[in-house]
Amino acid sequence: MSGEAFELRGVEKSYGDLSVLSGATARFEAGCAHVLMGPSGAGKTTVLRLLAGLEAPDAGSVACPAGARLAMTFQEDRLLDNLTATANVRLPHARLRGAALEAFLVRERAALAAVGLPVDCRPVRELSGGQRRRVAILRCVLADADALLFDEPLKGMDDATIAQVMDYVTPLLAGKTVLWVTHDPREKDLLPNPVLWTVRDGNVFKL
Repeated sequence: MSGEAFELRGVEKSYGDLSVLSGATARFEAGCAHVLMGPSGAGKTTVLRLLAGLEAPDAGSVACPAGARLAMTFQEDRLLDNLTATANVRLPHARLRGAALEAFLVRERAALAAVGLPVDCRPVRELSGGQRRRVAILRCVLADADALLFDEPLKGMDDATIAQVMDYVTPLLAGKTVLWVTHDPREKDLLPNPVLWTVRDGNVFKL
């Protein structure tokens, strides 16, 4: 993925009569963090979903690095409610066996402890909203991915929990392409030297 980038090229996107993007053009360089800010409804989530290949543009084009492996934290937790936290975090690693699986389980248990999550047999439906959010984040950052996409990942957490989570997560972002969507401008200070963007008026602008 070295040297390649995620790009929007003259992208237009509407939902019914609502125009969200109108000729948006932006280049998100690989291997660094990008923070996309803007008010609710400006189109930040749409940008992320386009870059992830979950939406298609009405016009223009979207380019992604060839062979890029993506992991994403959505605004909704999207957990399997009947499974434990560990089973949810392990979902992207279903093919692991033997020593590789054992090594991941050790890493997973350490990750859960680092962000203040219990390692037990409770299904995630019994966890609090903030705990479920942390499970979703760990599933993303522990995935074997080159690019990590986060859509309002820290919503519903207090400042102490955010600090605890970011202490663990930040080192895992080094060298990866990170696309981080937030409406809270304070979150830009949580990532190391991010490229800052704003989504407004149907376009995406570098700050």
